Amino acid sequence: MPRELRAYCLSKEKMLSWHHHPFINRSVVHIILKNHVASMAAEYEYSGIAESKLFEFFCNYCVFSRHFLGRFDPQSVTTLEDDASIDGIAIIVDGDLIATVEEADAVFATHKTNLLVDIVITQVKSGEQFKKEEIANFKLGLDEFFSLDPSLPMGDFNKSQIAIMQIIFSNLKKVRNRQPNAYIYYCTSGTYKAEKEIRGVFEAIKKSVHATDYFHSTTVTPVGRTELLKYFAELSEKNEAKLQLIDYFGMPKMPGIPQSYVGIVNAKEFVSQLISDEDGNLKQSVFEENVRSFLGLDNEVNSEIQRTLESAEKRKLFSVLNNGITIVAPSLTLAANTKVIDLTNYQIINGCQTSSTLHANIVNLTEDVNVVIKFIESTTDDSAVDIISATNSQSDISKEAFFGLKNKAKHVRRFFDAQNGMVSPENFIHFERRLSEFRGAQIQATRIFDVREVARCYAAMFLNQPHNSARYVHTIFAASGDSLFKEDDHEGYYYAACLALYKYQTLINGRKNNAHNYLKMRWHIIQLFKWFVHEKMDVPLAGANKATAYATRLVEVLNSEDKLYVAVFAKCQEAIDKIGMPTDDALKRAKFTADLTAAAAQLV
Repeated sequence: MPRELRAYCLSKEKMLSWHHHPFINRSVVHIILKNHVASMAAEYEYSGIAESKLFEFFCNYCVFSRHFLGRFDPQSVTTLEDDASIDGIAIIVDGDLIATVEEADAVFATHKTNLLVDIVITQVKSGEQFKKEEIANFKLGLDEFFSLDPSLPMGDFNKSQIAIMQIIFSNLKKVRNRQPNAYIYYCTSGTYKAEKEIRGVFEAIKKSVHATDYFHSTTVTPVGRTELLKYFAELSEKNEAKLQLIDYFGMPKMPGIPQSYVGIVNAKEFVSQLISDEDGNLKQSVFEENVRSFLGLDNEVNSEIQRTLESAEKRKLFSVLNNGITIVAPSLTLAANTKVIDLTNYQIINGCQTSSTLHANIVNLTEDVNVVIKFIESTTDDSAVDIISATNSQSDISKEAFFGLKNKAKHVRRFFDAQNGMVSPENFIHFERRLSEFRGAQIQATRIFDVREVARCYAAMFLNQPHNSARYVHTIFAASGDSLFKEDDHEGYYYAACLALYKYQTLINGRKNNAHNYLKMRWHIIQLFKWFVHEKMDVPLAGANKATAYATRLVEVLNSEDKLYVAVFAKCQEAIDKIGMPTDDALKRAKFTADLTAAAAQLV
């Protein structure tokens, strides 16, 4: 039985309005918080879910987004069974949200070492107060969870997270600092006033977690209404900064690049103004277009940068010893008289290692430490991705990182846009070819498909590999990389596959037609869908002339005003019932896909 929200759904008779929910007060601040929760619920198209559970989703969305830059469904990181005083768990390895044991095995099976591992845990209370007894109960839940062999009952989600942690602890040689980091958050809708007694309980939590000797660092954070509003605002606010240049020269205007400059900047000024948040922490969001994350100070290149910065003589030569940094922004303004440059929605596309090492060594950044920065205004996606590709062409960057830069990916994106121009807004879906390019665009998250999700949808529906789509996401690129975004592929296949998943996901989130009970089967559902729509098993190859008509028919059914797709999805569920729901392990095996295909052939 998949994880679902049955225990948290309310009947129509018991459904409370937002205005009468106990954690919503009539004050202005509470109204804002209420609206944010409602906005999140609308973005993910949740319905029939208790307000207290939606508040858990909201808190987990805000908190985990501070540690994981990719897209995720808050429901997937929220505990839904006997949670032992824990409401959310996210395990992030090398920038990926690890949801299953198989994914954990896969990430540690790669050649990579020095993997950053963060374990983030939340407890959420919708009340107005930080209560000592409730915080103490959270501590007991954490103690039980971190025992890794809990004596109290635990839900399946918690058990799977413990199993993932055990894999991490079995691979510490590949973990940065040889230990993961722990981030513990206790969230309420009230205001944290740091009373001595309450502060003492949080300190006890930190000591208890630290005493396990599992973690390199342990952070315990009380989160109240003010912090939640701040976190949520950070998810949609524009990235803006001013930077004082020491000197610069302009480069000629080029196609797609109205203006660009090479400047020299004081390194400390760069760190404080462009890559640090208001608390002095590294602003990870400015590296979202960088294909490679920070490799740590143990990395040979970064350790050499650090040694340079530690030397009173060598640091003066930093601007000529270092290759510099490249920043791309859709809008920049340089005032020639003051040499101040204004940047909006900027991204550091090359120089993540230099930038992060400078930030880690800010104490060594004296006034004579400068850095060379290339500023590029790019108003078109095509120019931007060409720059990203050209400036990040190191051989040790994985092939997967560049799939979104392929010409075919550009064509697929245009196809999505063209389709949106021909259908009503309720049928819009979007291909996010570059990470977080739709941030702040006020588009429902369920309608946005990044490169990974597009690849998973296509592989499930048209490569007949739903078992791989259900596995660790990198499996798709490893197993089918040569079959993804091929030049002769019909763009309609990618669009139809994503639209099918979107439509089925709306049934799942809306708890319609029993779809929520087939959540883990969604990849197999969209594989079956195409056969049942066309009432035959033969499918034109993605590069065949017949692919156009084949994809068009799928899209017509999915966008039909009378929702013809609902009956088709019901037939897909019937095919699964015919052979029985698989175990989690069988779900990810080709044999189950073959058995399901045989069952479908009898129903077509």
